[in-house]
Formats: sequence, C-alpha cells, structure tokens
Amino acid sequence: MRVLLRRPARSKALTRTTQRPKSAAVTEAARKLVSLKVSPWSERAKWALDHHGLAYEVVEHFPVVGERRLRQLVGPTKLTATVPVLLDGDEVLSESWDIALYADRVGRRTKLIPRDLEADIKRWTGVADEAMQAGRALVLAAMLATPGALDEGGPRSVPRWLRPMLRPIARRVMYAFARKYGLRLDATGEQVAAFRVGLDELRKGVGSAAGAPFLLGSFSYADIAMATLLQGVAPVADRFIRLGPGTRRAWTQEGLASEYGDLVAWRDAIYEKQRRAESA
Repeated sequence: MRVLLRRPARSKALTRTTQRPKSAAVTEAARKLVSLKVSPWSERAKWALDHHGLAYEVVEHFPVVGERRLRQLVGPTKLTATVPVLLDGDEVLSESWDIALYADRVGRRTKLIPRDLEADIKRWTGVADEAMQAGRALVLAAMLATPGALDEGGPRSVPRWLRPMLRPIARRVMYAFARKYGLRLDATGEQVAAFRVGLDELRKGVGSAAGAPFLLGSFSYADIAMATLLQGVAPVADRFIRLGPGTRRAWTQEGLASEYGDLVAWRDAIYEKQRRAESA
C-alpha cells in the first residue's frame, strides 16, 4: 500500500547527513533520504534513486534515539515508523516500493517497475520482505553477540575508546529494535528455515530466468529486492556498502553463505552490472 504524506513544517534533521553526487538529470538539493546504512530496504531506495541519476542527500537514522523524529516525519497514520523515508518538498514517501515508483515517475531512465511487469515484481518484493524479516532477526541476534558490531553501530562522532563502555546502551537499543518489529531472537532454527524459503524461491527464479542474470528478462526492481536480500547472507563488497569488520561478521551467515554460494555470486554479478560504487 502506498503511503503518501505531507512533510511537517520546519522539520530539522537530527542525524548525520551525507551528500550523494548530483547528476545532470536532477539537481534538486532539497531531496533527502532518511535511511539506515545497513538496511536492505534503505539500499533498495538508494539503488532506485541512483538508477535514475536523481540527486539526494542521505540523512542517517539511528534506531530508537531517532524514533521520535521518524514518527514526526511519517505521521500518525502509519502503524510502524520505518526507514527509508524520502522527503521531496512537501511530499513524504515511507516505503521502498513507493520510492522506486517515485524514481520511475521523476527519472528518465529505464523503469524499474514497468506497468506490464508490476504484478511479478510485487510478488518478488513480497518474497524478499518475508525472508528478510527472518534475516533481520538472525542478524540482530548475531550483532548482540558481536562486540565489534555493537561498537560500530553508533554515531561516528563517538570516539573509539568510548565505544566499548557504551555496549550496554547499544544492547538496549537493539532489544528495543527487536520489540518494535516483533522479532524473536531465540528461534534461530525457525528463522533460518523461513530465510531458506526465500532463497530457494530465488534459486528457482534464477535457474528459470530467460534473460539471465535478470529475473524478469531485463533489470527491474525485482532484481534489486532479491539482490539486497542476500545482504543478510553474505554482505556485498565494501565498495558498494561499507561495513566495519564486526558488522560484516554479524551480517554473515556462514552456513547459508556456503549453501547458497550460487546466489551470492548472482547477487555480486547484479551489483557489478547495475550498481555504482559508494562515494567516499
């Protein structure tokens, strides 16, 4: 369901911002994307905007501490305030799918969600969402058990020597995040099984794709959704999404990465063909 809201007046960013490179296609500096760096859903939105060469400023969200600000942005009608959120003038879009549709509408390059393939693309997006919900629980449990990931998860302004002392706070933040999304951190077997459902579906899709490596014959949002799903199996190379060593370790599910190495390779090929490297 599309969520289209009006942006609150005189809102101010409470989080770190990073300017994405501008393009000749669009140079609207007012466009902002509130996102979580490690989130596959945020990566989907960035990829859609970058695909169309649309300029935007990244506003980095931090879970829990940024919740009040996020709720103000998305308004009271959305049950759960989540990132990504795209701000363009008075327009507020709070779903990756809607941001991709927006990019198709505003941009001039090949559409990621062409009308004749929309139903198929939506189905693949649903597969990715279901699997990544399980993946999110696996990743969060791994991060709680990885001190380096706890240290890397906070604002960059926090000195390195101070971060180990803040681990109890980081753990409380992660448990609050788990409660927000109803994640069970003590059901690893169930979560792995649910994740495998999505991965097995992708394996079938890649195997039967006539327009290999693309799922639907040509590059589409379906490829973006399923490629970003693999972030919860084995993170993509740092030149695309930079992660600290602890965070990368927590996001790597070694058993699944070995079992689905063919899909990791498929994801890497999609990134090499369709994704630009992250700017410094």
